[in-house]
Amino acid sequence: MSSKEPVNLIDESGILAISTRLQRLSDQFRKDGLLLYKAFGIEFEPKWFPVIYTLQFKSPLSILELASEIGYAHPSTISLLKELEQQKLISSLRDKTDERKRLIILTGKAWELIEKMKPVWEVMIKVLSEVTQTENKLLQALNETEEQLRKKSFFERAQQLVETMKEQRSEKSSEAAEIEVRLVETTEAFKTSAAIVKSVLRKIDAEQSFAGISDDQNLNFLATVHDLPAGTCSCRKTKTGYKIEGLAVLEQYRGVGVGKALIDKLLVQKNEALEVHSPLALVTWFEKMGFQKKGKQQEESGNLYYKMILSR
Repeated sequence: MSSKEPVNLIDESGILAISTRLQRLSDQFRKDGLLLYKAFGIEFEPKWFPVIYTLQFKSPLSILELASEIGYAHPSTISLLKELEQQKLISSLRDKTDERKRLIILTGKAWELIEKMKPVWEVMIKVLSEVTQTENKLLQALNETEEQLRKKSFFERAQQLVETMKEQRSEKSSEAAEIEVRLVETTEAFKTSAAIVKSVLRKIDAEQSFAGISDDQNLNFLATVHDLPAGTCSCRKTKTGYKIEGLAVLEQYRGVGVGKALIDKLLVQKNEALEVHSPLALVTWFEKMGFQKKGKQQEESGNLYYKMILSR
C-alpha cells in the first residue's frame, strides 16, 4: 500500500475551487473562534461579530446602513438581527424623522459582553496575524481582491469574457458564413420566422409574437446562412423609435454573427432609437451592440431584465 496521502482534488483544482477553499478556511476560523470564546467562558457565535463590532463604534444605524457597513445583503442582515434580538444583544428605536425606519443599537448586555470579549479579540489578532503573515500576505490579497470585485463583479467579468470569446469565434467563422438578412414580406417567410421563435424561445403562440408581415409599424427580419434559416428579429414602432420584441438565433448558427447582422440590418432599415427588454444573460451582448441600460433591474412574469436603449 502506498505511503502517499490521498490526492485532494479540490486543492489540486487550483483557482477554480477558490470559493470552496475560502469557505473551508472561514469554517475553520469560525469553529476555532467558537472554541476560544467557550474557553474564556463566553457564549458567543462568531457570525454575530460584524454587527456587534460595528455597532460599538457606529450607533444607532438603520438596517440599510448596517448592511452597507458589514457588507451583507439586506435579507442576510435582517436574519442576523433577529438572532441578536432574541439574544437580547440589540434593540431598536424609532427614527424621529421617519417612523417606519428602525435604528439599531446595542443593549447593556451587549456592552458587558464586549468588555469580556476584548481580551479574546487581542488573542485572536495575534494568532491570526501569525497565521496570515505568510509570503503572499492573505489579508492584503483579500483587500486587493475585494477592491477588484467592487469595480466589477465576478458575474459581470464572466459575462464579458464569454461575449469576447463568442466574438472571437464569430470573427473567425463569419468569413466563411454567408449571412443574409431580409425583411419578412411573404407568408412563407413569416411562418419560418415564427418557427424559429418557437424553437428558441419556447413560445407556443410564436405566430402571435409578431404583428404580421413587415409594414410601416412593424418590422420582422429573417436571417439565413448559406440560404438556410438561421435567426429572426421582430420589432414594433413606438413613440420614440422601435422596440425589439423578439430576437432568436438557432443554436447551430450562434457565434457566427447572425445576431449582429440582424441588429445591423434593423439600423440600416430604420435610423431610429431602438429599445429592448434584455434578459440578464444578454445584457453584455447588447452593450457590445451599442445599447445602454436605462434604470434598475426589473421583473416581468418571473423573469429579470434591463430596459436598454440604442440612441440614434
